[in-house]
Amino acid sequence: MEDDMHAIELPDTPELRTKFAEDGAYGMKLLGLAGPDVQPWEDGFRTHDIAEHSFEWWYFDMQLDDGSALVAAFSTKPPARADGPIAPSVLIIHRDAQGTSIREDIPQPPDAFSSATDGCHVAIGDSHAIGDLAHYDLRMRGDRVQADLVIDRACPSWRPGAGMTFLDHAKRHYLAWVVPVPSGRVAGTVTVDGQARQVTGAAYHDHNWGNRQMNAGLDHWYWGRAHIGGYTVVYARLTTRGVLGVGQIHLPTVMLATRDRLLTDDPLPLRLVTSGEVPGPAPEKQPYPTSLEWTWAHGDEHFRMSVSNPRLIESLDMGDGGASWRHRLLHA
Repeated sequence: MEDDMHAIELPDTPELRTKFAEDGAYGMKLLGLAGPDVQPWEDGFRTHDIAEHSFEWWYFDMQLDDGSALVAAFSTKPPARADGPIAPSVLIIHRDAQGTSIREDIPQPPDAFSSATDGCHVAIGDSHAIGDLAHYDLRMRGDRVQADLVIDRACPSWRPGAGMTFLDHAKRHYLAWVVPVPSGRVAGTVTVDGQARQVTGAAYHDHNWGNRQMNAGLDHWYWGRAHIGGYTVVYARLTTRGVLGVGQIHLPTVMLATRDRLLTDDPLPLRLVTSGEVPGPAPEKQPYPTSLEWTWAHGDEHFRMSVSNPRLIESLDMGDGGASWRHRLLHA
């Protein structure tokens, strides 16, 4: 991870807002999007026509009322290998209330993958995710962890504009993102080492895809969400590797919503200050911060959020044989 102090903060200027609007309009046209409201097909198989030159995953995580956590990701291939044939896998992570984690990465042959294009109906082996934005059925089948869950959305689905981050001036290479469930409730059965239990809790689901491997364009990112009273916040800051010929850039993203209404998703006022870095796990020991101070202010409107002492759920190697590039799953 390079020094955040050397990256460029995007200024909140009329010129940059015009540029954001132009890029957003281009992305909307490119993806066939009609407006800001997310449609069920947007959670379908977005890279079906470029599958050998892209990656895609459907991500779910649940913070359960018994103190445990569960993560599932349905992937067409590793995100560090955009080019190449489909290599599907299901990642399952279970962390119990005492902090003990089980991680199962379950690869499958290409013919074990199927996905619809008109909505979320993705199956990999014996696991599947099926949903229509408002409701999802999850089936996860690992050797040690199995789950049958239902998720009900608790605030509007969201994407930040077109949901695209372009990685070159020609706008050929991009990363894309939609958040069908910024906040939801989950219920069902989780079985760990043969012991089944009924669970309830909070849920989140997003969907990512792109046509260039993530470690080519991004150095690192901070991402998270919070549910505070009647509010849901989804926030992120991506730091590029120096794309577009202008050095490293901080790219902010934010959503603030109530149960039935988006309050803002204006990213330019978002700022982040990190501190208290600690080393990550071996072998790289890549550091991560223990304090993140997020602020957003525009005119008379403002909010501030502090994230402190997160717990490391898992460190995922998103490299591809060469230099390693790791992504941390943190729970504050």
